[in-house]
Amino acid sequence: MPSVETQDLLDRKFDVCFTHADVNGNGVLEPADVLALAARIATYLGEPMGSPKTQKLFQTFEHFWSDVQAKMDVDNDGKVTPEEWRNGLRKSFAEDSEAYKAGFGPLAEAIFTICDRDDNGFLEQSEFAKFHQAFGCKSANSQLAFQKLDSNGDGQLTVDELLIAWQEYYTSNDPNARGNWLYGDVWDNTVVVGSKTI
Repeated sequence: MPSVETQDLLDRKFDVCFTHADVNGNGVLEPADVLALAARIATYLGEPMGSPKTQKLFQTFEHFWSDVQAKMDVDNDGKVTPEEWRNGLRKSFAEDSEAYKAGFGPLAEAIFTICDRDDNGFLEQSEFAKFHQAFGCKSANSQLAFQKLDSNGDGQLTVDELLIAWQEYYTSNDPNARGNWLYGDVWDNTVVVGSKTI
């Protein structure tokens, strides 16, 4: 398995995540990005904007942003830079399991609940792919992620498995953690997210 030469694995994952969240591509995270990402998730999944799932998603994203801004926006300018994001994720979530459960856990639950279109507790590859589309991931990375996370090869992922993968992605520096594959090959030197190459 290739190693990340320029930074440690956790920082690498944080940087990939930043490109997902920076929807307008202006190099900082701000409230407009958060709302736009929530809207994209609902749209790609075909969930009506007024549905309970979508309302819950928006509420969770708004709460998450309030938490992020309070913990990461060190200069109080209403924006979070890549450096603030990286440092804040590590200090506020990766190194504090209780803070992760309170701040990041509900976001993952809301996202995967809306992705589970038939409410059966599982995500098929098509549902997982729409989640990735909303986050700007390439199709090839989405397919790779599904293959790596579907450990028993049954063609579906449980919501519980995805919640574990999500936590590993944002908190683990273990190169063997299955959650590293949540968005595809994080070790690729040319991970493409939308139009950006990291």
